[in-house]
Amino acid sequence: MIKIPRHEQGTTRLFSLSMPEDKARALGDDPDQQQALLGVETLNSGGVEVFSLSDLGDLGLAGYLREGIDAQEEQLKRDRTKLSALSGWVMLVHSSAFGGQAVTLSPAPELTLIGTYSQTPADGDVIDLQAESAQPYTGEPDVTPAKAPDRRGKGSLVVAVLALLFILVLWWAFF
Repeated sequence: MIKIPRHEQGTTRLFSLSMPEDKARALGDDPDQQQALLGVETLNSGGVEVFSLSDLGDLGLAGYLREGIDAQEEQLKRDRTKLSALSGWVMLVHSSAFGGQAVTLSPAPELTLIGTYSQTPADGDVIDLQAESAQPYTGEPDVTPAKAPDRRGKGSLVVAVLALLFILVLWWAFF
């Protein structure tokens, strides 16, 4: 049993699949089967990847985990031997598959947990949101009503231009 904490983010679990190729291939497009194999009631299949390791080519699984999900390098070094020994099909289950809910996985015997990988934390300055201007409801609301555009005189100008055009057309028609 694998416990997933509520609101987990940035974590990926790698499972090897012990099943025939056609069943593994079909698993990628079958959310119900994914749920059944993981032993959960609900699952966002958008957070699950199923693929053949041969599809990764020269990149390899460790390279895909590093480049594709930004896994922490020390975790990849720890499992590099296991990762390079794998063959066949794998399933990656990302935190987003659980929709922020606490879940307990009960993987079927066809799934073997190879490792759990966290994303590399972002380097950079932390933004201080303690300033008064960053706090909610601290600003002064602008309650001044918007001014309506000034359209006085424009209607009479249009009527005058139309009247002038009418007079010109009549003058041209009769002379």
